[in-house]
Amino acid sequence: MKRLAAALAAQMLFVVVAFCGFGFLATFEPTDNALAFRVGYVVIGIGCLAAAILLTANAVRNGTLTCPST
Repeated sequence: MKRLAAALAAQMLFVVVAFCGFGFLATFEPTDNALAFRVGYVVIGIGCLAAAILLTANAVRNGTLTCPST
């Protein structure tokens, strides 16, 4: 159960990272003031990416995400 929960949480975080990447690129369209959105997308994207990497690394280190054939 822990393996499934860790994998689903990491995938949801990667979806947020992808959304933030698309949003960051979309802020380069001609607008008056998009700096706040750029900063927000970068902060949220990097935070979710770091959380997903740490979650995956912790799950692998604890042995919850191991290969089922071993």
